[in-house]
This record gives sequence, structure tokens and C-alpha cells, in this order.
Amino acid sequence: MNDGTNEPDGRDLPSRRVTRRDFEVIIRRAAELAAGEPEGADDTLEEEEVIRIATEIGLPARHVRQALFELPEIAEHSTRGDYFGDAVLTATRIVPGRAPDVLRRIEDYLSTREYLQVVRRRTDRAFLMPAEDAISNLARGLLRPSKRFYLARARRVIVSARPLDEKNAHIQIALDLSEQRTHAVRGGWIGGSLGGLALGTAGAVAIALADLPSAVSVAGEIIVFATAFAGTVAAALAGTRAAFRSKLAGARFELEGLLDRAEHGQPLEPPPAPWRKRLQQKLLGHG
Repeated sequence: MNDGTNEPDGRDLPSRRVTRRDFEVIIRRAAELAAGEPEGADDTLEEEEVIRIATEIGLPARHVRQALFELPEIAEHSTRGDYFGDAVLTATRIVPGRAPDVLRRIEDYLSTREYLQVVRRRTDRAFLMPAEDAISNLARGLLRPSKRFYLARARRVIVSARPLDEKNAHIQIALDLSEQRTHAVRGGWIGGSLGGLALGTAGAVAIALADLPSAVSVAGEIIVFATAFAGTVAAALAGTRAAFRSKLAGARFELEGLLDRAEHGQPLEPPPAPWRKRLQQKLLGHG
């Protein structure tokens, strides 16, 4: 019998059967509640501790390990990303082979075909940036046109490779296009501001030349100028946003294509253009 002095904590209630779907809902809700708690001095966990806790509540270690590997290498929290789109693209794939061998293969491709250079290397990952020597710049300009190829001009590329099991590796490639987004935002602001100044000034002059009372004329000039300026800037930024999001789509297409070829054991170099393929066939004497 409860004397009213102690609140029930649920431990004396009969046990419930929980379905797998309910289990997922419970875990997700518990994570939301935990996220709302004040952060402690050390709010991090070691990967092995995460795997241990997850396996204790019934999640397969292989799936937990894959989920850990799929966490983005580059985390971005930016107000620009809310409007223009995140400048960091991350793609993951399960690729047959030993992790060090797959990492070396992709690293070699990025160095020799995308003209990137390794600036930092760890056991399970490589950090690359565009090579700045004259030959690399020339080759990049001739063989990797900026409108189609984004890997070659990314601010940085991070390739991670970790063994998922004895025969497969988990590969993650993170592509940082923050410089392209910065240039796009700057161009939108400058172009919109210049256009807004011109359009707003023209409108204000038209109001000033009209036969209106002085007070009405001044108010009209201010309203017309502000409206024209704000509208032009907004339109320019919207156009810039659409153009940058199109670039993001192209960059993701390129990134996924690279991982597709790695997954199926194909050459990492994209297939040649039709004219080049026909020329090769003629030179080699094929059909």
C-alpha cells in the first residue's frame, strides 16, 4: 500500500511487451529527451562505448558500426546553409575489399585524375586539397572544366575507409564546396545591390520629377527606392540560390558516380566522351 510519501517510479508496474517498431519509437523519443537535458562538462562518448550500449539494448553491432561510420566527417551549422543549401556533401557506400586497399585506390584516383594533393593522412582517412602547382592547374583547366567537375575544385575532400567486416569496407567521401557558396552569396549581394541602387534611384528620380506636394514626393521617393532595392536584392539572391543548388546537385551526381564505380569494381575514371570513345575504337581497329 502506498502511504503517499513516495511517488511511483514505474518499477513495480507489470512488464509490457514492446514491438520492434515501438522499440524504435521509444529509442528515438528517449534521444530527444536526452538532447533537451543541459550539457555536461564532457558530452562525448567513445565509439566503442556507443557500440557497447547499443548492443546491450538489442541493436546489431554491425548496424551500429555502419551508422557511426555514416556520421559526416565535416559538420556544418550555418545560417547560409538554411537558405542556400549545405556546402558540405557527404556520400557513403559499402565497397568490396580491404579498407586500406580501397582507400589507397580512391586516393590515387583523386591525386592523378582530379589533381588533388594529400595534405594529411591517417590510418583510416585522407585529407586532400586542390594541388596548386602549375602543371596541376593547367591540367585541371583543360581536363576538368569547372561547369562539370566539382571534386577537382572542392575546398577540401576527406576520404574515410573503415572495415565493416572481413570482406567489405565502409567508404565515406566528404566534399566541401564552401568557397563556391561564399562566391555565390557575395555575387548575389553585389549584383543585387548594384541593380537595386540603379532601379531604386531611377524610381526615386521619377517620383521627384512628378508634380507632387513636397512631403508626398519625399515619402514616395523613399518608399519607391526601398522597395526597388529590397526587391532587386531578393531576386538576385533567389537566382543565386537556385544556381548554387543546381551546382550541389551536379556535385552530388559526380560524387555518387565515383562511389558507384568503386562499389562495382569498375575503373574510377568516368567513361570517355562519345567522340573520344569512337576515336579510340578507330585507332585500335575495333568496330
